[in-house]
Amino acid sequence: MTAPEGFTHRPAAVAEADAVAELMNEFDRAHLEEPDTVDAAEVARWWSRIDLEFDTRLYFGAGRLAGAATVYERNAGQLDLDAFVRPDLKGRGLGSAMIDWLEHEARRRRLDIARTSALAADEPAKDLIESRGFRPVRHFYRMSIDLEEPPAAPVWPAGFAVSTLRPGEEELVRAVTEESFAEHWGHEPRDLEHWQATTFGAEWWDPSLVHLVRAGDEVVAAQIAAIRFGSGWIGTLGTRAPWRGRGLGRAMLLTAFAELYRRGERRIALAVDAGNETGATHLYEQVGMRVAWQADVYEKRM
Repeated sequence: MTAPEGFTHRPAAVAEADAVAELMNEFDRAHLEEPDTVDAAEVARWWSRIDLEFDTRLYFGAGRLAGAATVYERNAGQLDLDAFVRPDLKGRGLGSAMIDWLEHEARRRRLDIARTSALAADEPAKDLIESRGFRPVRHFYRMSIDLEEPPAAPVWPAGFAVSTLRPGEEELVRAVTEESFAEHWGHEPRDLEHWQATTFGAEWWDPSLVHLVRAGDEVVAAQIAAIRFGSGWIGTLGTRAPWRGRGLGRAMLLTAFAELYRRGERRIALAVDAGNETGATHLYEQVGMRVAWQADVYEKRM
């Protein structure tokens, strides 16, 4: 697979995580009013799950990093592409080259589905992806809230108690989260070893921002919050099916808001599937969160 005229490409090296993070941040700032901030540690953690030689491709032109593409192989026989082009180099063929690479790799690996995504605000990217035969299959929101004063106190239903994560309870938060998200679109179950590598050992992991909710001795809900992507962050929030509809999600959110506010975080954000089966977007709107931006997922049957 060749690069567009005037560009070269090669796999990424671990030491280039900082340069890729800077490229991603520049891309987001060019398209979004409320961009995330990614650092080298985040990129390196994502790369720890893949083979850099076969799953990454960096593009260079005019003596600088021009674009970055990464593919992730999923359990359901699909290959996902994350791609970023430096804003002032758009329209030079880099996006097309990245899609060429995605399709080539999907066929080489004998996978049935190729997927990629685009920001709803990035019309040229959406046009390019659709022109290549990809169709939209899902929409995701980044939702956020700006706290000008301490949030309302949570109201916990009778019979439930909340506590921050204690040493040795990591398997509990993993099990409850996996069960809570089992029916969600695109969810892939992850074992404790995977969680140790990608979550419990991450630089942002803070057990004092992780909450478990119990009914008696049984853990029925869990929330993982953090200071991440340049703001307060709600990573996951899940309630096991038999205990939904009792206000636990709202109480967990407000608990996390209060602690993040106490630590000086005034903006709090999260990612959510717009088609979430449990009605999560409605809950987030109820506590004052708004849609900051949207990303759309596209797929193509190979």
